[in-house]
Amino acid sequence: MEVFEARDKILSELGWSENPFVKDLRAGDEETFLKYYCPFESEAILERLAFDTKACLLLGPKGVGKTSALYFVHHSLPEKDFETHFLKEPPAGVPELAEFFGYRRGFLSRIFGNKAPASRKELADFLKSKRKTVVLFVDEAHLAQDKGVYMEFKYLLDDVPNLRMVFSALSKQDFPDSLVQLIGEANVFQRRDFSAGEMRRIIEHRINAVGGKGMKPFPEAFLSETLVGQNLLSPRYVFDELNEFLAKLAMGKSEWKGAAEYANNPIVQSAVKNSRITHANADWWPQLSPSQRQILELLVKHDDGVLLADIRKETGLSQNTAFNALYQLRGDDAAERKRKPAVPFPLIAVTGQGVGGRKRNVYSASPKVKNLFTLH
Repeated sequence: MEVFEARDKILSELGWSENPFVKDLRAGDEETFLKYYCPFESEAILERLAFDTKACLLLGPKGVGKTSALYFVHHSLPEKDFETHFLKEPPAGVPELAEFFGYRRGFLSRIFGNKAPASRKELADFLKSKRKTVVLFVDEAHLAQDKGVYMEFKYLLDDVPNLRMVFSALSKQDFPDSLVQLIGEANVFQRRDFSAGEMRRIIEHRINAVGGKGMKPFPEAFLSETLVGQNLLSPRYVFDELNEFLAKLAMGKSEWKGAAEYANNPIVQSAVKNSRITHANADWWPQLSPSQRQILELLVKHDDGVLLADIRKETGLSQNTAFNALYQLRGDDAAERKRKPAVPFPLIAVTGQGVGGRKRNVYSASPKVKNLFTLH
């Protein structure tokens, strides 16, 4: 199909082996994971483990990459020194943890029918018998059904010299003070969101991983508009924007086509950025959806207004997407107004105009928006 041929063509032109902006890295494919993943806190955690820190804790909301950070550390520890185990959520208690580690009682105990659950001492002795440093990764540690398991973690860390633990959680609210003290505040890491600089580092790392160079084909002005607001909460949001950009570029529908060819030329990028509309006076701009931003920026540039058909042609949006965005920009969507109270809806106006004997809606930016989005 045409779209797939266009995709393959642009990847070839960019010198990319594949599209690097996949949102879900497969943790089981260690080689690919390590190639694509751009580490932040995980590098610091790796350093701590290399120099015998007992435990680390990574905190943050969903979507900031806590699980990926743990997998990076897991995949990066040398097998000759470390034995690693990864739990996707906390165990119910010591017996379940012992089973996870593969502990089994000796032959005589089984012969005489010792069916009691494995004790902490039995598990501790089993772990101490291992020659390597044992590292237990516990993802989503806040999901423990029995909060007593946190103290079991603490006792095991106290009792087993060669045991290390790495936790991720939404917060440390349920962690007992004694466990947090054992971990140490210096080993508690927090990731709430990303800076624009960090997001650029992630993008460039992904591009380099597939054979590209720098930030090409993404113009500086496009990145400046994209790496703001809610997009900085998670790389997933940014990857959505980048993939949309690539799709339009591949299909010849992008307004950035000329600038994209010189994405690594700072002189050209400066000129492009300074020729565009400024959003500095509209702090609510990042709250708009990508389709809303596309349409509003288009309307600001056309004093005489634009027909729906021309909006679709210029933006590449589907009829439903364009119509819904226009409906919201007019301020007719009560739910949208409630979701975004800081946005001064309505942002656009609509007038009827006779075209070819038929009356059609012509959309234009409201005067207050035109005044905010002044040209340089």
